[in-house]
Amino acid sequence: MANRNSRTQHTLAIYARALREARPYWPLLALVLLVGLIGIPLALLAPLPLKLMVDNVLGAEPLPAWLDWLPAAWHSSPDAMFFVVVGIALAVGLGAVAHQIGDWLLREYVGERMTLDFRAKLLGRGLRASLLKQEAGGAHDTAYRINMDAPGIQWTALYGPLPVVVSLATLAGFLYVTFLIAPALAVIALATSVPLLILIHLSQTRIRDRWRDVKEHETAAQSIVQETMSALRVVTLFNRDRHERSRYMRRAGQGVRARLGVIRHESLYGLAMGVTTAVGTVAVLYLGVRYVEGGSMSLGDLVLIMGYIAQLYAPIRTLGSHVTAQQRALASAERAFAVLDEPAGVPESPGAPARGRAQGRVTFEEVSFAYEADAPVLTGVSLDVAPGRFVGVVGRSGAGKTTLINLLLRLMDPHHGRILLDGVDLRDWRLDDLRRQFAVVAQDCTLLAASIADNIAYARRGATRAEVEEAARQAGADAFIRALPQGYDTQVGERGARLSGGERQRIALARAFLKDAPLLILDEPTSAIDGTTEQAIVESIRRLARGRTVFTIAHRLSTLAEADTLLRVGGGRVVEERAAGEQTPHAPVRMAG
Repeated sequence: MANRNSRTQHTLAIYARALREARPYWPLLALVLLVGLIGIPLALLAPLPLKLMVDNVLGAEPLPAWLDWLPAAWHSSPDAMFFVVVGIALAVGLGAVAHQIGDWLLREYVGERMTLDFRAKLLGRGLRASLLKQEAGGAHDTAYRINMDAPGIQWTALYGPLPVVVSLATLAGFLYVTFLIAPALAVIALATSVPLLILIHLSQTRIRDRWRDVKEHETAAQSIVQETMSALRVVTLFNRDRHERSRYMRRAGQGVRARLGVIRHESLYGLAMGVTTAVGTVAVLYLGVRYVEGGSMSLGDLVLIMGYIAQLYAPIRTLGSHVTAQQRALASAERAFAVLDEPAGVPESPGAPARGRAQGRVTFEEVSFAYEADAPVLTGVSLDVAPGRFVGVVGRSGAGKTTLINLLLRLMDPHHGRILLDGVDLRDWRLDDLRRQFAVVAQDCTLLAASIADNIAYARRGATRAEVEEAARQAGADAFIRALPQGYDTQVGERGARLSGGERQRIALARAFLKDAPLLILDEPTSAIDGTTEQAIVESIRRLARGRTVFTIAHRLSTLAEADTLLRVGGGRVVEERAAGEQTPHAPVRMAG
């Protein structure tokens, strides 16, 4: 994919991008921020009961002015003040717990909703990406990014700027209150905070780079797992399970080593944070004790300040603890954004009008295409196929037959020339309208892990059960389907593994009947089935082809016998074009090489 090896994006730019992607959630994010800010006064109140206990229960310091409303008799009663302090402590504690629970529930709700939406967005973009890149191995990487990296966008938007704002506001509040009580202690605390913030900043890029390496290795290892499991039959028959296990262990081991590198860096970072905060705490405590001994500060004030100092470093530690998680999320967000930024495999013309059912006329005008610049596959191909014609496409393997069909389906665009449907350039069709014009029956029929009825109905949104069964009857599939224990509700397994090749092919034909498209594409539809099944499928194809423009790639004479036009692809060109009836009976086979 594009941008996979791109340089590290600036942290603020990634935050800004994540917030833009989260635009529908801005009101909820504002609520999350508000709830976080509400926690600041609760944090400031947390050490207060301990100060009151030391000064006004155990000691004889005068009550703070804000407690003057208490009955005068209570002021000099340690027992009464004890219960007052306990009440204040309970109120502050319950408020803090309620705030934490509310904050957690809100963040979880918003986070889960955002993750779901981001995954759906990435999936939609991945489905529009270049089919060539996905089939060349990008599908595994895209799947990993959707499942594992999409939460990085949510984490960056929800746990990126918002906790920073809350932590900095909390830090400012603690410094302000400490400054009011003992300015010198506030200065010491501030002086200690600065190197901590610098340390956090300096650690960010290195940790993110390490997490990016981890994810690249994990993606590669996951690709091996998916590839091996999808080719399990081949792995088993060739007794290559140990080889595949070793291959996985090598790639996964690289990921483990990369993770251990992150952990080592985290350990050093945590050690530096701990030493710095310990030095700051000791310095404040030492000076505070001197103030108490000199009578310029009460013991309760020192206890209060030490509580503030402990909490003052808490938001800094929060920022620090977020560094590793945040950099991991930023690395994931970068990878997820790369999917969103991937250009569509075939762009859609923004001003394309809606179009209905096509008549089926296909025209190639000087079409050229190459997968690699110095190796053209098709060069200057021109042809005109009238509606309702049955066109056989033959040629040796690698001649460009499938490329010709993929261009017609607009799975990719020609580098030169143009392809027209009913006189309209395919690039001027809306993709949804264009896809409705084609039904495809491929050699390797892919079925979904669903019921037979669902697989047939996949061809047309909103198809009724009666329409599904009628399509199956037309495809000659109804009899074998009803013979199954669960009939149309039979689960076909992953990729249709519970059905035979011929049964899968008939399901594919039923899809084509149900779709009722004006153009039919057949790609070796009978190459992997026995003769008896082939005869039944050829008869179904004959019925399906009536009134439609048909392109079929085939080597078998039985499939090509229905063609009224043969095109032989070779040397980058359509080198022969004539009616099938003008050939000797074996000519199509000889032309296929």
